[in-house]
Amino acid sequence: MSLASSASGLLSQNEEYLRLAAIFGEERTVDAYLAFERALAEVQSELGVIPSGAVAFIEATCRLNALDLEALNRDAARVGYPIVPLVEQLAERAGAPGQWIHYGATTQDVMDTAQALQMREAGDIILQNLGQLESLLAELVVAHRHTLMVGRSKLQHAVPITFGFKAAVWLDQLIRRRYVLVNALDAASVVQFGGATGTLASLPEQGLAVRAGLACKLGLREPDISWHVSRDRMADVVYALASLAAALGKIAVDISHMMSTEVGELCEPAAEGRGSSSTMPQKRNPVLCEAIIEAARDIRGCPARVLDAMLQDHERAIGHGYGERRALVAAMTETAGAVSLAVELVQGLEVKPGAMAHNVNLSKGLAYAEAAMLHLAKQVGRIEAHHVLRDVCQRVVDEEGLTLKQALREAGIHMPDNIFRPASLESALAGMVDRVLSRVT
Repeated sequence: MSLASSASGLLSQNEEYLRLAAIFGEERTVDAYLAFERALAEVQSELGVIPSGAVAFIEATCRLNALDLEALNRDAARVGYPIVPLVEQLAERAGAPGQWIHYGATTQDVMDTAQALQMREAGDIILQNLGQLESLLAELVVAHRHTLMVGRSKLQHAVPITFGFKAAVWLDQLIRRRYVLVNALDAASVVQFGGATGTLASLPEQGLAVRAGLACKLGLREPDISWHVSRDRMADVVYALASLAAALGKIAVDISHMMSTEVGELCEPAAEGRGSSSTMPQKRNPVLCEAIIEAARDIRGCPARVLDAMLQDHERAIGHGYGERRALVAAMTETAGAVSLAVELVQGLEVKPGAMAHNVNLSKGLAYAEAAMLHLAKQVGRIEAHHVLRDVCQRVVDEEGLTLKQALREAGIHMPDNIFRPASLESALAGMVDRVLSRVT
């Protein structure tokens, strides 16, 4: 494996990344092909399409350890696709009953169904880890719903918020991305069985019954019509993964900035050697955040590739199948790794309420300028109040040691003390935070 492989070395060595890469690896892919052929033979035997006596031979033959994978690789390169040489090997090993293997199916039936099986297995792993991440974020929200910090607009101090509110914004987006991914995976977990052009012409009497039985045995949905050239389901899955990775990237972007020396509000979980510099012994780099951000950026091109794969010609297309698969595999493996790293990040995140409180006051009370303006607006109107506060705030910026409260007093503007207290702010946030928490499963 290259040191620069995947989004980063950290991501490419991640356990969940490697786990999903194995699902889409050579052996597991061939295993999925074999699962299709076994299930097809079983269904066709039950329906009387093939002799019942052939099934035992076919099932015994359709096993990974019965194949010559080296020969399969060689012959697949020659043919251009793996299914023809796979079926030839299986038929040869099964003897006379081997003539009933792959009966009425076409290459893409096997490959599409295998991909659906692999995608569903990989998706279940991602969703399981995402559920853990949501629970961890929910705990963070509850623990810090009253932890005051400054909100930032265009990287500038804006108005106070709580860290619980900020984490709830992260959580809210993740929950929506999970809904989208669940629906996309469910819609794409569809069997493919249609024959050469999807018409089931080779089994005109029992084709639909075979397809229904095949879907049932494999635990997949049955489509209304063959989808050899209808790739929108796969495109939806890849988009859902890319947008989930981007949501994780947003969290990582925030945390990495909040780790910066001048801010110092958060810190990634410590680990021996992690984030160290080759020359600066004091450094603790946000490497988990970096890997998540790089994954999000790397995956963002995948939807474009699968959208291109939707531009298919007629009933069977040329030059799209492997491009779609590469995009799907990249999106699934890197998203899985990013989710896993995000779990580690949030689980051990070091929160520094003292630094957050210090930063609220760093701008000498200007974080409360909006509240002061709106209070004054009740007396003089919003536009005039904005002009007045703008001038007062500029004095605070220009004069060392002058606070907003003092500048308002010197300008003859009276403000009640609660304008500079966060309690009223927290009550406004509580309802929104509780709504988000209520959606955590």
